Amino acid sequence: MEGILGELIPLAGIAMIILVVVVPIWLRTHYASEDRKHLHETVRLMVEKGQPVSSEMLESLNSSRDVRYSDRERTGSSADIRRGVILIMIGLGLAALGFALGPVSGWEATGPVAGSGAFPGFIGLGFVVVGLLNRSKPKA
Repeated sequence: MEGILGELIPLAGIAMIILVVVVPIWLRTHYASEDRKHLHETVRLMVEKGQPVSSEMLESLNSSRDVRYSDRERTGSSADIRRGVILIMIGLGLAALGFALGPVSGWEATGPVAGSGAFPGFIGLGFVVVGLLNRSKPKA
């Protein structure tokens, strides 16, 4: 039994990493697709009833961007700062996990797990710096 369990633990870890990355991306894509289906249905009903369809609605159907968010909400310094703060918190969470696993693993897992938090943490720090630098620039 020990041999099978020893082989399943790394596979479960890899599966969890894949799920943490793939499932959120799939969910976002799925719900964006559902929103577009509802928008298409609304336009179809408007055309069938003879109501005018606005050019903004047609433009949103032709574009590939998410119709729920404006370009200003997805770009700019405040979006960079928001992304940066989220990535820094992910990095701090991984560091905390490493230190929480320390007593359980005899402090062998602390360094690698806590160190892996440096990657999203420093990327987040870069986003925050870029957001703060762009905040002081005049808008064109």
